[in-house]
Amino acid sequence: MTLRNAGALASIDPAAMLAGGNLFAVLAPDGTIEILSASGAVLTGSETFRLTGFLRGLAGSEAAAARPAPAGSLIVRLDDGAVVPLVDRLDEAGRRFRYRVGSASRDPGDPSFTEFSATGGLSALRPLSPVHLRARRDAAGVRLSWTRRARRDGDAWEAADIPLDEAAEAYAVSIFSGDGDLLRSLAAAGPGLLYTDEAADFGGPQTVLDVAVAQVGAVFGPGESRRARVPVRAA
Repeated sequence: MTLRNAGALASIDPAAMLAGGNLFAVLAPDGTIEILSASGAVLTGSETFRLTGFLRGLAGSEAAAARPAPAGSLIVRLDDGAVVPLVDRLDEAGRRFRYRVGSASRDPGDPSFTEFSATGGLSALRPLSPVHLRARRDAAGVRLSWTRRARRDGDAWEAADIPLDEAAEAYAVSIFSGDGDLLRSLAAAGPGLLYTDEAADFGGPQTVLDVAVAQVGAVFGPGESRRARVPVRAA
């Protein structure tokens, strides 16, 4: 990797990486951006580094982690706190703003600053996909559950209930057949629901369910879904 003005870029321990160190943005030819971090950073030549130990798909960019970023793709090192949403409120979406970019140690009016205009969308308000989908059978049916995520302030080092991004929780849940066909769409007002239509959908008890869950935002609507084949465990 060629990186100009890398400063004191060096390897860090895993704890420092998980705390947000050595962050990079990778821009693929299709325009998608992935945020990742690297624990290993070794200088191998003039302005050339070898990065290892990646933690990929950060800051809601996990979908971009699946797309190719061939040699020659643009990579930018990010300072702490460099990734911030351009849109914080609904009335800011779709409006064109003027930005000036330059050294934090200089006045924004300094001639060295670069100026550009951009229009922000609603992506900063898109709910992140839930994680840890689970299924447990009991006498009433199959209890599906999951863990929600937060766009901000969700990285507690101790066990804690992370902030809720929305005024209320809402989820869209989809059940698929073994062939991948949509069988049933459900709604949940919390991180779980009781699925009672197994016999109608499949004709009998299943050992694995193909389930997708998306959190629904008041402004954005359904966010990224998490889909998985979930083993149905006994109560």
